Amino acid sequence: MPPITPAIPLRFSLRLKVLAALGLAGLFLMLLLSALLPRLIVARFDRQETGRMREETQRARRALASELANLSTYVLNWTVWDETYRYVQHPTRDYERSNLTAPTFQSARVNLFLYFDRRRELISAWNYDLEHQRFVSAAPVAAQILPASAVLLQLPGPQAVRAGLLMLSDGPWLLAARPVLTGAGTGPIAGSMVIGKRLTPAVLNELKRDPRLSLQLQAVRPTDGTEEISVRPLSEWQLEGQTRLLDLYGQPSLLLRVTAAREDHINGVVAAQVILITVLALVLLFTALTMLLVERLVLRRLAVYRHHVQALQGEDRPSDRFPVRGQDELSALGEALNHLLDRTEQHQQQLVQQASQDELTGLPNRRFFREQLLARLRAGQPFAVVLLDLNDFKTINDTLGHEVGDEVLRAVAERFLRALRPEAQELVARLGGDEFVLLLPDTPQAGPAAERTAAILSVLQIPLPTSAGELFVSASAGLSRWPDEQEQGGASALLKQADLAMYRAKASGTPLELYTPVLSEEARQRSVIERDLRGALDRGEFTLVYQPVVDLHSGKTVGCEALLRWHHPELGAISPQCFIPVAEESGLIGELGLWVLRTACTQAGRWRAAGQSLRVAVNLSAMQLRGGAFASQVARILADCGLPPELLELEVTETAVMDDLPNAIRQLTQIRALGVTVALDDFGTGYASLELVRELPLDKLKLDRSFLSGAEADRRRQVIIASVIRMAGELGWQIVAEGVETPEQVDLLLTWHCSLAQGYLYARPMRPDEFWTFLHDSARSPSS
Repeated sequence: MPPITPAIPLRFSLRLKVLAALGLAGLFLMLLLSALLPRLIVARFDRQETGRMREETQRARRALASELANLSTYVLNWTVWDETYRYVQHPTRDYERSNLTAPTFQSARVNLFLYFDRRRELISAWNYDLEHQRFVSAAPVAAQILPASAVLLQLPGPQAVRAGLLMLSDGPWLLAARPVLTGAGTGPIAGSMVIGKRLTPAVLNELKRDPRLSLQLQAVRPTDGTEEISVRPLSEWQLEGQTRLLDLYGQPSLLLRVTAAREDHINGVVAAQVILITVLALVLLFTALTMLLVERLVLRRLAVYRHHVQALQGEDRPSDRFPVRGQDELSALGEALNHLLDRTEQHQQQLVQQASQDELTGLPNRRFFREQLLARLRAGQPFAVVLLDLNDFKTINDTLGHEVGDEVLRAVAERFLRALRPEAQELVARLGGDEFVLLLPDTPQAGPAAERTAAILSVLQIPLPTSAGELFVSASAGLSRWPDEQEQGGASALLKQADLAMYRAKASGTPLELYTPVLSEEARQRSVIERDLRGALDRGEFTLVYQPVVDLHSGKTVGCEALLRWHHPELGAISPQCFIPVAEESGLIGELGLWVLRTACTQAGRWRAAGQSLRVAVNLSAMQLRGGAFASQVARILADCGLPPELLELEVTETAVMDDLPNAIRQLTQIRALGVTVALDDFGTGYASLELVRELPLDKLKLDRSFLSGAEADRRRQVIIASVIRMAGELGWQIVAEGVETPEQVDLLLTWHCSLAQGYLYARPMRPDEFWTFLHDSARSPSS
């Protein structure tokens, strides 16, 4: 398989990018105009032709109405006449030869005369074809009109006229009817006369005003609408206006259609095309002119700058400057680049000086210290690395501000620097934050380096002057030596070892700790614990054991405390004192604590179902009290396990509640409201504040084992224990003594009226099955 050649990234010149930008802008403009012109121009022409068609349709409708009015007037001339009055009573040939002639029909432009007697029976009918200039049979037309005679001849009075449109087989007709009266316009009515005019295409063409229009009248199904005019395009080239007309019966059964060519629409399309072509020409011209200007004013000068930059790349310290001509932006760019070159030379000189110096304190920085450390390693002379960290420096920053914190760092650095012996090649550097590091010469014995570290730390015993007043600052130090007979390592290993020793000093409260391999092993084990702790719960490595709480008067077991145990597959049993702090720091204590609570409640529920109702005590962590939903979690677990709240006891320590006292009080109050007992565990080992005890919502105090240790022979301790028990009784609290190991301690507790105890005297923590056996054994022999 041939090797795959990596794709070469495409590079486009600025000239091509400018041309592409202009082209895209022009294309966008053309697309925008193509979308807008039909709305702005063509639509305007369309609205104009629609309005004109609406007017023409209205005009045609008025022409038909006028023609019908003329026909109504014309029938008046014939019906109010003595000769017609006598004719409908006694038809004669003389009347017909004198009046019903071709010139009569031609001059009036009518086609039909119908005469009816007073009984509305047809007397005579005359039909004249105006197109062929001859009389034709009137029977077919009369036969179609006769069914409408009931409406046509139903005249309300002697002067009334009935006129309207009627669609017959040969097309639409205008009909007008009137009663026949004497020449004086008096009666009685002798009969009726109907005059009709056929609306042939020729007649309709005479009605239109514009010869380019076409009129049609056709029969349609009647609808509710009568006179509304609608306009719609029949095609790209033809437009039609429509309106409904009322027939003789008053129904909108006739449709008047007016059609015309779409000249305005075509003119609008042509105008839009002309504008688009014009804009395209202007865009092309603008693009050409813009490219010419960009070439002359920008691209040529940028090419000069590019060649100059390429020439400068081969120089370590460029001395040439960019040529500057004119007063425009490119000239300003050239001046800025020249100024940048000047500043760059200055900064290069400053960076050489600052690369090894801490900006805040002026001490050597981490980089310089590492270089010196590597140099000492290469030299092979014994030395020591001391890592120093200021204690409670974060508190200074948080309470007094970062400005005061910076003053403290500068003052500490100055004192460390004055305490050094330059002739002994001693070095102090700032690693960052509040961390400093010493590099001291050493002998195979650790004494001299440790003594020098103590001497340097002693300079902090004098308060530091700051803008916030004099401050006392202390430091914790960790010392690692090189070479070490037990461990060998490089620069990173030495700093890590000093770091482990420094954290041991902080934890123990001593100013200085020397590194030993035990610290690395502890750190390794801690890392293993933290790593394996994350999956231990899923792997089922945790178990609960239960230590009984005994009533001292009856000897019966009245409750128990659930204690967590972890059996590591490699490290074996791990003390809770080792893994609980890791669980709290890693955030796993929440999940682990809920598991302990649910498991203990489940076990207590099983014992209750088996006939033993015992209160089970579960220890809480400070992390569990920090959330706002712990009380609801407790309630849900009790409900899931079916355990009454009075059979659950939750124990907190003084240290745990002091992390956030208001929140702890709120959480414990909610827990007590559920009916759960709240106990203060290990009382006397923390703050031991009676004020704290008064504020907490408690039901029980558990005296730490340190209270009873040696109390048999210590009168002062006995007085303290008795006072605490008496105070708890007055407050309505129960007292549980932890760590009871001797009968003498039991006698003292009974003397002080303490009724509950737990400890090795009764039983060690046991598995659930062992605890169940213990319950049965103690029930058979309470005194044991």
